[in-house]
Amino acid sequence: MRRARIHTQALARSLGTAATRHTGIDLRFDAFGLGVTRVSELARDAGFTVAVTSPDAREDCVLPESAEASVAKNWWSGEGSSVFFQADVISVKRVPAGSPVSYGYEYRTAGETTLALVAAGFSDGVPRTASPGAEISLAGKRFPVAGRIAMDQMIVDVGDHPVTLGEVATIWGDSPSLSEWADWSRRPEAALLTHLASRVERQWV
Repeated sequence: MRRARIHTQALARSLGTAATRHTGIDLRFDAFGLGVTRVSELARDAGFTVAVTSPDAREDCVLPESAEASVAKNWWSGEGSSVFFQADVISVKRVPAGSPVSYGYEYRTAGETTLALVAAGFSDGVPRTASPGAEISLAGKRFPVAGRIAMDQMIVDVGDHPVTLGEVATIWGDSPSLSEWADWSRRPEAALLTHLASRVERQWV
């Protein structure tokens, strides 16, 4: 129901670009949630030298021996998104104008509309500080998150757009992007990746 799809080719391109500007790559926090082992392999292929590692993944850092090494930050970012955070639509409901939505009823529907319940919340790594203002996409079209993001789910106002149960919602990927979610939540991209929960399945594609 919740997955982080890691696109190998896009990540390899981003690492290749980073390798032309830096000599080291920061792999702390289990490569910011993407997995040290797999990212290390791609980093070697891109031209980084693995010289310093730690048995504690939270402290792992791939660096050449030189203390003057410049460390690549946001090495997952480049032309084309490398990480897509997605979850399934588990409920669809038509509601009248003025319907209160989510905790505190801070959001009320402007008119008759359809609400879609998406199976991901702040316990999965969706930053609750991103609402109001955050958006997700369904079938390539963007919609606003309606009201507060809950622990295991969030509600999206899709208007009259047809939505079906089991449809895949993209929380971040190409559009909206991880950087947009970082702006909406006022948190660094690295923090968003690192805080993806263990129950979010990592899929390398």
